[in-house]
Amino acid sequence: MGGEIGAAAFGLLGGGGRFCAFGMASGAFTQIPDGEAASRGITVIRGAQLSPEQMRELSRAALDEAAAGRLRPVIGQRYPLERAADAHAAIASRATVGKTLLVVRLGHVEK
Repeated sequence: MGGEIGAAAFGLLGGGGRFCAFGMASGAFTQIPDGEAASRGITVIRGAQLSPEQMRELSRAALDEAAAGRLRPVIGQRYPLERAADAHAAIASRATVGKTLLVVRLGHVEK
């Protein structure tokens, strides 16, 4: 989760535990002082540290897989553009699953 939620979870770990810092769904990364983790015998596992070139290559590979139809997102819900506020509220309240799409209608074609 990151942020304060991640920090609270870290506080619950016992000695010898592992904390995986990944993402920032709550708005910020979890800041865990290395000294605190070490003093409690906790291993902090951080997300992958990739170079910009590695990130570009992985992005390119993912887009190639998507274009070939082998990588498909889970679309949990669709909202018409005029209900964008409802879509944002659903995401903020964590009431969604997968991707949330805003549907834009141009003439008779749905995009």
